[in-house]
Amino acid sequence: MSIKTLFFLILFVVNFQSFYAQIDNEANFYTLVANANYDKNLVLDYNVDNNFVTNDSAKLEDAINDISSNGGGILTIPSGNYSFGEVNLNSNVHIKIDEGVVIRPFYEIPSDGKLKNYAIFKLGSNTNPIQNVSITSSSENRFTIDLTQNNNPNVAVVNCEKVSNFIISNFNVIDSYTKISAVTFGGDFYNENYVYPINGIVKNIDIQNAHYGYGVVQTQSAENILFKNLSGTGGATLRLETGFTGLNDLQGTNLPSGVKRVGGIHKIVARNISSRNGNSALMISPHALHNGTVDAEGIQSISSGFAVRVEGGFVSSKYDQTIGLTDGTFKHVRVKNVTATYGENAEIKSKHFNYYPPEISPPTTLASYISSDETSVFVGSSIVPVLVDTNYTCTNGLKTVVIEEPVVGIGFKFQEVIIPAEYLTINCAALSVDDYKTEHKTGEIFPNPASNFINIKNSKSFKIATIYNVSGQLIKTVDGKNFFTNVDVSGLKSGVYFVNIDADTSSFTRKLIIK
Repeated sequence: MSIKTLFFLILFVVNFQSFYAQIDNEANFYTLVANANYDKNLVLDYNVDNNFVTNDSAKLEDAINDISSNGGGILTIPSGNYSFGEVNLNSNVHIKIDEGVVIRPFYEIPSDGKLKNYAIFKLGSNTNPIQNVSITSSSENRFTIDLTQNNNPNVAVVNCEKVSNFIISNFNVIDSYTKISAVTFGGDFYNENYVYPINGIVKNIDIQNAHYGYGVVQTQSAENILFKNLSGTGGATLRLETGFTGLNDLQGTNLPSGVKRVGGIHKIVARNISSRNGNSALMISPHALHNGTVDAEGIQSISSGFAVRVEGGFVSSKYDQTIGLTDGTFKHVRVKNVTATYGENAEIKSKHFNYYPPEISPPTTLASYISSDETSVFVGSSIVPVLVDTNYTCTNGLKTVVIEEPVVGIGFKFQEVIIPAEYLTINCAALSVDDYKTEHKTGEIFPNPASNFINIKNSKSFKIATIYNVSGQLIKTVDGKNFFTNVDVSGLKSGVYFVNIDADTSSFTRKLIIK
């Protein structure tokens, strides 16, 4: 290698590391904009009392509009108890909430008794677009959102839609398994354009007693957002899932010429996301959206099903089947520094039972809060630190879903740190997109290394699998008629084996290690 080549290689590495060191700088996501400093106090200036019984939503919205119409400023909410609901924020208003504040949601049940989704605070929902706003504490300490007394479980703390340049931070949510995530991101049409949250920070939020299907954040559409220091007990803490039917039905042949997507997720950065006794800390699932980039570091879980779930795209039967939708993707996903601690209070659905190693029986205990009309959620053992079950890991010969070390599993006796184990050795350069999709769906073997049993995950094209030792001797033949085939390998000696998988149009080999 020449000195010149070495110099450029070192320069590339330094610049690459520098890029990732700067990507999570808060200045990239929010800009402090000067305002008229028209500052007010909700209690002193607008005669709001400190009583949960009183609905102070109208007075709070009057205060917000007053500050906005006078050039912007800070609205302080002093210590006390408050009930708010469906409060619209306005441009250039910054709500500072004392740490002694407890907020409960207010919802008036309609005469027909039909409960609708609602939020305590709304940012650009059913209004014109807004900008330069924040909801945070008046100090570094957090205020409290109490959802335990709600009369409608379809409640969010903050709903973000047509908003730009914003901060949401510094509160704890005491949940009661409500059926919307605490902070939600979506979009809406305005002047014939689909507008959604862009340029924002969501940080320093914890939720307790989250429902399996929800958590701290649910993101359908968002761009250039930093999620930082989010934690939760139950559910999925940060859910980057573009599954809303109305959003997916805007894609396909409904897209304008040359447009890759309407809405969706792009330029998302996540740092220090954690889960306890839940399903996952970070979930990534595109459905039928072709999303942009996600960069995540510092993902932790304790007694959760997974620390990280990266799922494949699919076209749900709920979506419009006439507009040419295709399995969704992400342009690039990077996850680094994952730590998962094994426990037995994880939330699991039966669709993930097949990822358990043979040594661990799938759970049978149901989560106590799940109602009879919901899909069953079970409480049991953690499965694996990272699940990468995608059909877009390789794109044009490049690895677009990247899991970087360290990935640490603490207390896992039988599992690998990543399922499928072959993920770490995928050579995208040698595969076309179609080849990778076929291999990934047809050739997963786990656990690997194994001692008693292995599972072979296969597609419909799977015919037969044969196991050979390093000398080429046939050891075992496996019929591939089932989607998941469980194979007894307890009789095999410790060492390296090769599993040849024969599909309809091709065959390929997986390395198997017996402990």
